[in-house]
Amino acid sequence: MADYLISIIRPNGYLHSSCFQEVAETMELALRRLGHRAAIVENTVDRQATNIVLGSHLLSEAEMGMLPEGTILYNLEQLGAEHLTDAYYRLAERIVVWDYSPVNIAKWAEKGVDARLVEIGYVPELRKIAAAPVQDIDVLFYGSINEHRREVLLRLEKAGVKVHCVFGVYGRERDALIARAKIVLNVHAYETNLFEIVRMSYLLANSKAVVSEASLDMGGYAEAVAVASVEEMAEVCLRLLREEEERRELEQRGFAYFSQRSEVGILEKVLPRDAGREMRGLYLDMVQRCLINVIYEDPNHDRWSPPVFQGQLREFGRDWPSQAHSMIGNARMTNLRRIAEHVLEQGVPGDFIETGVWRGGACIMMRAVLKAYGVTDRKVWAADSFCGLPKPKPGVAADEGDVHHTFSELAVSLEQVKENFAKYDLLDDQVRFLKGWFSETLPTAPIERLAVLRLDGDMYESTMDALESLYDKVSPGGFVIVDDYGAVAGCQKAIEDFRASRGIEAPVQPIDGYGVFWQKVA
Repeated sequence: MADYLISIIRPNGYLHSSCFQEVAETMELALRRLGHRAAIVENTVDRQATNIVLGSHLLSEAEMGMLPEGTILYNLEQLGAEHLTDAYYRLAERIVVWDYSPVNIAKWAEKGVDARLVEIGYVPELRKIAAAPVQDIDVLFYGSINEHRREVLLRLEKAGVKVHCVFGVYGRERDALIARAKIVLNVHAYETNLFEIVRMSYLLANSKAVVSEASLDMGGYAEAVAVASVEEMAEVCLRLLREEEERRELEQRGFAYFSQRSEVGILEKVLPRDAGREMRGLYLDMVQRCLINVIYEDPNHDRWSPPVFQGQLREFGRDWPSQAHSMIGNARMTNLRRIAEHVLEQGVPGDFIETGVWRGGACIMMRAVLKAYGVTDRKVWAADSFCGLPKPKPGVAADEGDVHHTFSELAVSLEQVKENFAKYDLLDDQVRFLKGWFSETLPTAPIERLAVLRLDGDMYESTMDALESLYDKVSPGGFVIVDDYGAVAGCQKAIEDFRASRGIEAPVQPIDGYGVFWQKVA
């Protein structure tokens, strides 16, 4: 098991535990960056790991008594709220307590609990939401409705503010609404009136304009959001809707403030250090930054965008870098790295492969992960024509009209890819190259088992060829990653057709709007 187990408590059928997901992911990523092993689970603790429990107030008193010594209770609730029981406060007396709020820390002290302040921090992977091309929601509010919130929303409605309200919406569905919204509203739920940073952190990380009710504990966040009283809130919303430049400036100001609050730095202050693991994380961080070249910020060189470096495009892999060794961007590169580390930590057997490697960046990352973990009994396979993409085959309707074969920028020779590996000192006999069209090389490739299958063939036929030849070699617990699912209709159709033909029901998980992945079950 992992050294740190981040356990989300979810009572049977309780949807709202999903509100902890982004905090859990933030901690997992920061812990890994510090060189630790970490995993997210639900309703599970491991006596061989350090358990960080989110939502422990949802446990019964008997279940609270079963938490092992050394468990960390990470409180994300507002102390004094009616739903917190005496049993919860008694639990805090016998185990380690972390809390996100300085106000809560003082209240814990009054109860004789020596809680540690662990505020909500930022990791780059929190940036998952690209603004929708058309933002058709003026003001979004998501959350439960009490009398106070109802009063605020009615005031907005009477003033002519169009508010879209939802409750019980999380994950992909919630993110789609946030992408469509010009403004997101924050209104207090409890009389304690603490600033809801657990919710706001995700919005600020994704450069969202937030209008918030005032809180005494806001501190610097008062400059990161638009603060308004109940009486002022409608006026502030209407002004920001009218003044786009002011709204954009608020988005940038909020992101700039929150992105400086490093989760890695926050956890460093409360965790014992492991120098070896920290060095591994630093090495992989540097490899990743070099592969996508946010070091020297090389300009884009596709045929439809300005030839300049744009950080948001590089983050989500929306440009074609002129020099970087990968065009998949930070979000998809992080996903690949996390999955590669996960299968090693969980002992999922098999090699790693990418079908369609361009300059080799994703394969270089997989080889770097093996190097960092000292793994010598797995290989990285790089499959590509090394001369660009094929012309659409007659009779393959999903590829009809595809023009990828006309882009000379996509043709990178085998020799150049090998040189790129060598620049990282990662070209060795653990890297194998399969040169040729997938239909010719993959059926007979000498691969026994795979832990990671990454598909980046763009087209229907290329994607289907890879799946038909390699999917059965993916071990249970292994992963299939699809780079172009949200970008190329032919690729998406190949995935849907293949999954339907095999009866695959494992959920397809989004990465950044383009890439997706799923984990193979037995």
